[in-house]
Amino acid sequence: MKRYSRIVSSILSIVIAGLSVCMSANAEETSSVNYSILSSECKDQDKNLSVASASAADVVPDVMSSGELPFDVFDIYNAHMAAESGTVPDVPEDIYRESWGIDVSQWQGDINWQYVKDSGVDFAIIRSGYGKELNQEDPKFRQNMAGAQAAGIDCGTYWYSYALTVEEAYQEAEVCYEIIKDYDFTYPVYFDIEDPSQMNLSTAEVSAIVEAFCTRLKEKGCYVGVYSCASFLTTKIYDSVLEKYDVWVAHYTNADKPDFYGDYGMWQYTSNGASQVNGIYSESLDLDHCYINYPYVIAGNIQTPENPITPPANNEQDIIAKGIDVSVWQGDIDWKAVAADDVGFAVIRAGYGMYESQTDSFFEKNYTNSKAAGLDVGAYWYSYAKTPEEAVKEAEVFCKVIEGCRFEYPLYVNIEESVVSGLSNDEVKAIADAFCSYVESKGYFIGIMGSVELMNSRFDDSVFKKYAVWISQFGVPAPAFSRFYGMWQYSASGAVSGISGAVDCNYCYDDYPEIIKNAHLNGF
Repeated sequence: MKRYSRIVSSILSIVIAGLSVCMSANAEETSSVNYSILSSECKDQDKNLSVASASAADVVPDVMSSGELPFDVFDIYNAHMAAESGTVPDVPEDIYRESWGIDVSQWQGDINWQYVKDSGVDFAIIRSGYGKELNQEDPKFRQNMAGAQAAGIDCGTYWYSYALTVEEAYQEAEVCYEIIKDYDFTYPVYFDIEDPSQMNLSTAEVSAIVEAFCTRLKEKGCYVGVYSCASFLTTKIYDSVLEKYDVWVAHYTNADKPDFYGDYGMWQYTSNGASQVNGIYSESLDLDHCYINYPYVIAGNIQTPENPITPPANNEQDIIAKGIDVSVWQGDIDWKAVAADDVGFAVIRAGYGMYESQTDSFFEKNYTNSKAAGLDVGAYWYSYAKTPEEAVKEAEVFCKVIEGCRFEYPLYVNIEESVVSGLSNDEVKAIADAFCSYVESKGYFIGIMGSVELMNSRFDDSVFKKYAVWISQFGVPAPAFSRFYGMWQYSASGAVSGISGAVDCNYCYDDYPEIIKNAHLNGF
């Protein structure tokens, strides 16, 4: 794990923060075009201009005429790179470029792309398909890609989602990749999530769906973004998920910027742009402003230090602190005696399972008395979840149990191989993501705890880069784990003053108290 990737991305958020009115013209996977599929509350009825009455200046506002950017694009890029690499690089001026583009699908019919280019269009986001079947490829995708690229137009793509579960999102990602894998894109691959069928899903379910699709394509080397109405982004996707990907936001207005206070890389500002672009003969056409020089970024021209904060192997690192983890099974503990025995921290089990009745009966006592003894404290929840939905229920109970507490150490979900045996790796990762995303959205620093065997066989860097890692392996000089881990449970038979019987013992390699307090997480 890159040590500060989660904490920096919490500080340098690139998420949607609040947009109440927008719509998309991409909800079009029916046998005929229906541009009124969304309710009127998704439109700014007073500000939407008709094609007949709108001038070019109205439809294509000059956002640069006043010399004022709609946001600080450098902050967006800094945040993105910090989340990716754990460092904020020097940002070259070339990272910013105001450009103008369109997004299209089969509903725009046959397009004369040279005429489009001659109209001043810089880029096109072309629909590659929808759903989870190969036969749902957009029938104009390959034709549009060939024509746009031949005309010298930069291209990205989007995939319209109908996924209602994590499993369906994975299927959509696999099909999308199969269709787009042979193309070179200079703009992101966007996950378009806005379908009315997804409105009834919980925020946790939608967040898990976004995470599943985007993570899978990112693992395959795609530069990934998320598209939707900002009201959907704000209410249905956790910030901790959105901050990992570039955002394309829709809001139709004749103002010089959307009524939106978050950061975004691209703005879809009208669906009434057909009269402004030659070569397209449909009644409707989406127009977009872009503020990031994606061709420059995606081509890899951004120079960052090689593994800037990746530490050497853990056994070469200083041990920041020695600690223990405890539960009801340790019984009554003399925490003053524990603190006097060179123990600097304790990770306390808060409970297990999906119900508040499964709270660890010693949690409150252990938390209060360990704090009083001057120890730094973290907490963990023992998971029995077999689905992302169950994981979210567990996370909700966990957050309720620990409400009002302050933790200098991370909160962890403890996943055991015996519980998830029989599940696929994708299912196990989806469970971990669902739990962690929910807890993280509540302002906590979250991590995953498990054995070396589970960590090596069930997870990969797509997980380790997002969450703190607490590894467990006994009787070895160092765990057989090649990535960075913030904490190592090295014994289950430790002897510590103030505790009757054996106790788990741990080494910590990250200064979690400083990181967490500086970021104002975990109740600070």
